[in-house]
Amino acid sequence: MPITVGSPTQATQVAEVDAKSALRISSRPLDHGSLGHYRVTHRALLANTKAANARIFELRNTGTNFIVPTRLIVTLYQTAAGTAQMAGLDFFKCTSFSAVDTTNTVTPTASQKKTTGMTASPGGAAVRGVTVAGAAAGMTGGTLTKDGGAFAAITYAVAAAAGTSTAAQWGPYDILPKIGADGTHPFVFAQNEGLEIENRTLNTTSFGVEITVDLSWAEVATTVI
Repeated sequence: MPITVGSPTQATQVAEVDAKSALRISSRPLDHGSLGHYRVTHRALLANTKAANARIFELRNTGTNFIVPTRLIVTLYQTAAGTAQMAGLDFFKCTSFSAVDTTNTVTPTASQKKTTGMTASPGGAAVRGVTVAGAAAGMTGGTLTKDGGAFAAITYAVAAAAGTSTAAQWGPYDILPKIGADGTHPFVFAQNEGLEIENRTLNTTSFGVEITVDLSWAEVATTVI
């Protein structure tokens, strides 16, 4: 059965579907033009006595193009003995994000997903992660305003013993919904917007959990999306 567009007298066939087969489509990434697609990974400890609401990871759009996060995967693993407790992470969109954190931070190195035709990484994004040792206060010194509620959350239970198998692993958690799935619109960060990940509650004096953050994003012209 043909699928056409246009008027009955000037229709153009755009697809052919038989009675027993679904339409086959080709999914493509967001058009980046002269900008680009990027990916970064950050690993850190969630330290003993890490404060509630301590920031662990953040991305800020410093430029005038849009930044669209396309993938956010988080994995946790218990690497040392701990005091049993419930713990969690919260994920926030941020606005009025005029400066990233400057204390207890590292700058993870991002990769551009194609070496030709894309602006060098990280484009207009500023990315920071808490130091690998996981400072108890988290990252500080930034200027940002969190949304009133988190857009995602993870809860996990710390055990008394260190992990020896994948039973001590939480995740990987796929935080962002697939773009377009069930009508889903992606986050689109304008200048001085972004996201941050933070510790939910005060960690006990014995903790020993490692976090890995895997973030991908596209920088696109404001006319693309």
